Amino acid sequence: MSGLGTGAHVDGGVLPAHFRPPEVPRRAGRRVALLARYPDRDPAMPQFIPNLGVYMVEAALRASALPDLEVKLWDMTGGDVERVAAEVIAFDPDVVGCSVFLWSFAFLLDVAAAVKEDDPSRLIVFGGPSARPVMLDHEPHRQKSGVVDLLVINEGEDTFREVVDLTDRSPAALMNIAGVALRREGAWRESSVRPLGDLNLLASPYEMNLLPGKGLGVLQTYRGCPFTCSFCEWGTMESPKRVRTVESLSAEFKAMDRLGLPGALLADAGLNLNSGAFHNLHRAAKETGFLEKRGLICEVYPAKVRREHLDFLAGVGAPYVGVGLQSFDNKVLANVERKYDEARFDETLGALREVSSVAVEIILGLPGDSPENFRSNFERARRLPCALRVYHCVVLPSALMVRSPPEHKLDYDPVTLKLRSCLGWPADALARETEFLTDQARKSGGRPGQYFWVFPPPGAI
Repeated sequence: MSGLGTGAHVDGGVLPAHFRPPEVPRRAGRRVALLARYPDRDPAMPQFIPNLGVYMVEAALRASALPDLEVKLWDMTGGDVERVAAEVIAFDPDVVGCSVFLWSFAFLLDVAAAVKEDDPSRLIVFGGPSARPVMLDHEPHRQKSGVVDLLVINEGEDTFREVVDLTDRSPAALMNIAGVALRREGAWRESSVRPLGDLNLLASPYEMNLLPGKGLGVLQTYRGCPFTCSFCEWGTMESPKRVRTVESLSAEFKAMDRLGLPGALLADAGLNLNSGAFHNLHRAAKETGFLEKRGLICEVYPAKVRREHLDFLAGVGAPYVGVGLQSFDNKVLANVERKYDEARFDETLGALREVSSVAVEIILGLPGDSPENFRSNFERARRLPCALRVYHCVVLPSALMVRSPPEHKLDYDPVTLKLRSCLGWPADALARETEFLTDQARKSGGRPGQYFWVFPPPGAI
């Protein structure tokens, strides 16, 4: 890590003495360990969903034909830090890449610390949604943050491949790669912004048979979102102008079919937020027939549902649609840059229910909301003739953590990132509502989980 000697101070933390002084050269080999961790099996989310991002990185590496490349991937559910670290150390990688989400950040940071202690010359790279300086600069992560040498910001396939390609991995050489951040003289510095690439040129882990033949396939037709809701990380990306072609999506469906997958999760911000991507998806699904007798989980933005979206869902074997309402109160939604059209919502919900299973989604603990208002919203949502998902508001590193104004007074768990109190939500009141939701979910035949609660349609028991 540039500019940090033994025992150097890092934003109030102290790097332990065993970490590599800056003059020690990094390993130059291309033996790469990739790590991802699925959350402990959550009763509210029983389906297995692989970490597509880390497999996309693996596919990019393997397709690059870099000389002397060796790659091993750990796609874990649960796991023990000491055991995983021992396995990685036994593999003896030159570069360790960790795909970090809010549920895996602390675990993979502990694994990285053990791997780094074994050999400080290994390059530790964090990528994924939680790979942000703000995550490493607050407790309890700050004390261990010195083990992370490099952050990949946003899209990582080409960026990480360029990192592995380097034989000189000095801080100066790494800073020549676009789309990364590393610590220089005690502060995180970002390199130039990486231009967004063509999604159709990325290697497909499904076509390369890299993913396990179980659980749901993960499908992506575009990246980004046209909205900037502050509780969500989608809006920090560029508006979704880049889309996958019909040919690319058809090849993906055919690869998923060869693996025998029972259905797909659409990882886009919404089925109906990019017209070009939707039309290509519709054509690919029709040409391959992949979805005719399979399931599809997707999100829709209620104000933009059109007849073409309803017709598409009618042709899916088992469509499950999430409708992101968040709140019925436009004053609350204004605090997080969202709005609600009541007349259009009721009409849209009825149309969606004719062609799919529907779950309306609201959020517990939005800044500016209140316990009384939330309870009213919850009771109103429970009267709707569909399932309900209630999400606990989470302070994501590219969303509320950096975009919420000071008057929101956010207090959140530093590991789970779940909100504990904020504007309108005293800590005791928020705790009571979480207990209420857990109790209601169990009584109604639903499922309480770590980050959300699932309620069946009224009268479903």
